[in-house]
Amino acid sequence: MDLKLPRLPDVLIAVSMLTLALITALGLEAQEQAQQHAHAYDALGYALIALQVAPLAFRQRYPRGVLWASMLFWVIAAGLGYLGSPAMLAIYIALYGVASYLPPRQAIVHIAAATGVLMAWITVGLLATDYVTAWYYLQGALAVVVPVGLGFTDYRRRQRTTAIELDAQRQEQAERTAAADAVRAERARIARELHDVVAHEVTVMTLQAEGARRLAAREDPVLAEALATISDSGRKGLAEMQRMIGVLRTSEREAEDEAAELTGRVRGTGMVGAVLGDDLGPMPSLAAIPDLVQQVEDAGMPVNLTISGTTHVPAGVELSAYRIVQESLTNALKYAGPGAHAEVTLRRRADSVTIDVEDDGRGTISEAAGTSGGHGLAGMRERVAQLGGDIELGPRPGGGFRVHAVLPVTDDQVRTGMARTRTRGNR
Repeated sequence: MDLKLPRLPDVLIAVSMLTLALITALGLEAQEQAQQHAHAYDALGYALIALQVAPLAFRQRYPRGVLWASMLFWVIAAGLGYLGSPAMLAIYIALYGVASYLPPRQAIVHIAAATGVLMAWITVGLLATDYVTAWYYLQGALAVVVPVGLGFTDYRRRQRTTAIELDAQRQEQAERTAAADAVRAERARIARELHDVVAHEVTVMTLQAEGARRLAAREDPVLAEALATISDSGRKGLAEMQRMIGVLRTSEREAEDEAAELTGRVRGTGMVGAVLGDDLGPMPSLAAIPDLVQQVEDAGMPVNLTISGTTHVPAGVELSAYRIVQESLTNALKYAGPGAHAEVTLRRRADSVTIDVEDDGRGTISEAAGTSGGHGLAGMRERVAQLGGDIELGPRPGGGFRVHAVLPVTDDQVRTGMARTRTRGNR
């Protein structure tokens, strides 16, 4: 067995008990000891006092050993006739340690055995002396019950505290895992939506190539063959994209299901909640935001919508802007409380799309994160990060919640077209 060093509080307890016992023993007069049929304290008596008390320094490390060591040297001291001293309290402190630091079953065994020794010694004194009375049994029982009761109470308290801490850690880990699953689901959704965007462009390209092939079939067979190859490759690419979309939707659902299972909440309350639409429907755009606002108003929250600018926005940015507005309104509907209003402002510029969603309710970011695990907020951050934009989430001055997002527009063709238009206008 590896011997561990005692803890400082236990050392202080042992030193204090030893000092008290020695002071008491030194204060006993020899005549008084003789009248009580007790042996006068000598070097051996003081050594036995020290041996009874010293083990208390290890009462948390080795509670069983401390109990039986203190009990052994007390029996020896009492058997030699030394007068009782406060050193005997070491036994009761050791009993408390056994009840407090050992599993209940083990503690009960040692406590019962120590109580049996104590009662047996009282019986010996009752039979062999004339100053030990039956009241000693009651005194001994009470002396055992008090520290043991306190020890068991502390043991249960520590067990409850440990259980609470473990539950909190497990819950925190579950929330982190669920948030990671939500981000994974959002990434899968973004990838699937980008596939939809690319699939649309490839479809247009394929149809254009097929039309051009028919026109060039008679005049330029070589060109017609090249266009046929382009058209055929486009069809194959579309078929592969459809298969990939199916895989991404499966991954998205699995991640959402895992997040819902970890948090014990219903799937579908995040970025695309059931109240505000089905994520498997047609790909939404900025033109669908008024309908989204109308759904929120039908659900009971007035919304003021402002959309400015007519600049062309790439499909991917349009889709992300719609999803951010959708999740922001979902959170406002869930957390703002009765009587709240929301305001949505969307500005389209040549280089960015700016989104502001505010509500004047009582909801805060802590409530949103605490109730839903923050998955929708994590999804918004993930979506904005994918586009290289900026987002700010937090309480609104005066109450409520505010979402401010800036999505950069990186469509070079649009910028080039606008530059050409400005050049022509200058002419």
